[in-house]
Amino acid sequence: MTTLDKVQLLEQRIIKAALLIRKLENRIVELEEEVSVLTVHNTELQNYADSYSADQKIIEESVTKALDTLGSIEGLDEIDLMGTMAEDLAVADQFTAGGGVAIDEVTLDDLNP
Repeated sequence: MTTLDKVQLLEQRIIKAALLIRKLENRIVELEEEVSVLTVHNTELQNYADSYSADQKIIEESVTKALDTLGSIEGLDEIDLMGTMAEDLAVADQFTAGGGVAIDEVTLDDLNP
């Protein structure tokens, strides 16, 4: 192999190395853009999680206040719902069993109590 052949081979390798370096630089730019997008998404998700936690806390506080308010009503616990619930359950069972009124059997008089 002559000196000229060696110089040409070296030149080809330098060109290949330069192309590879350019390709790697482009890939680095792409990866940096992806990291940027993922960072934005991560921030959005963190804000959503913080907001969800805050909303959850407000809901829990509201439910606790509502239960406290209901607990302060005298005589509320003495009301017997079993009779009313039994009737409602019977109507629901009849409906789900298909024993209700067919649509063609309903009149306008039925809709006005």
